[in-house]
Amino acid sequence: MTKFVLSVIGQDKPGILAKISSILFRYGCNIEDVSQTILQTEFASIFIVTNPKAHPLQEIGQALNQALGSLQLSAHLRPMTAQASPTAVTTQPFVITTRGVDKPGTIAAVTTAIASLECNVTNFRAIITQESGVDEMIMIFEVDVPMGVEHRRLRQIVGGACVAHGLDSSVQHRDIFETLHRI
Repeated sequence: MTKFVLSVIGQDKPGILAKISSILFRYGCNIEDVSQTILQTEFASIFIVTNPKAHPLQEIGQALNQALGSLQLSAHLRPMTAQASPTAVTTQPFVITTRGVDKPGTIAAVTTAIASLECNVTNFRAIITQESGVDEMIMIFEVDVPMGVEHRRLRQIVGGACVAHGLDSSVQHRDIFETLHRI
């Protein structure tokens, strides 16, 4: 069975998911997985869709973009290909949080530090708040850390990147983070 990835972005308004899912249903497609969010006023979503009737993606994409264009939304489709998965690496889940003045380069610095240890960011959220008239950014990273990476080393590398950009940081195993924050 063929699958494809669909992403849709644009200004948020009621009925977007209804429009997308109705068009996919019309083509006999099934939504297997979806993640959707709203950032400020912008809608963003990603879908994993099965296409059992093997309709051409170009045809489905044209139908979606024609219907969504009037809503100031755009859709992008690409086929999912069956790939041999890389050798599974055993990981532990960590939560990295940072806080500091919002300025260009902070996300790049922290994610580069995380990537330098072959850690994978599985979820990320950045929130801008006002503190004494200054934009402050809080970043929350959920990260899979390979078992071979020492926790002290992770804290050192991430902490160094954060200090260089004026950020406070915390690195905690997810279980500890959830216990402390009662999530």
